[in-house]
Amino acid sequence: MTDFSPDESFIDTNKLIFGIGQVQQITGVSGRQLRYWEAQKYISPLDQKKGVSRQYSLRTLFLIFHINRFIEQGFTLQAAVDHAQKFDAQIPALRKFLRGQLKGVTISDDKTLLDFGYLNHHHDKHVYGVIDQGGETSFEIKDVASQSH
Repeated sequence: MTDFSPDESFIDTNKLIFGIGQVQQITGVSGRQLRYWEAQKYISPLDQKKGVSRQYSLRTLFLIFHINRFIEQGFTLQAAVDHAQKFDAQIPALRKFLRGQLKGVTISDDKTLLDFGYLNHHHDKHVYGVIDQGGETSFEIKDVASQSH
């Protein structure tokens, strides 16, 4: 099992920067659409340096991806932006939870286990997130006394 310490930081996503061409390629959103979304204040590029093409943060890349996903699901642009912004607002809470709770990951041939630690302060049950070979996810709660590693 790969163990994680809450004191260890994940990758600094603020340092992941994507040029407009990369964003177009990753998300399928055209440069024209991106510029329109910028004009409407739905997204913002990073501060531009003279002679450098538009650049976007990873967070903005995800926002663009989700706006486009909601548009493809039939939402209007404004509704897609609203949905994507709500989703984006949840990311810090998810990141905080994972930093605090994820204790380790075990990958085997048939499944991946994410160790979320003890269920409660009694330390009698352990919680695992499970991803099976087919990509289906579930939880397992195991009695600590019956665990064998």
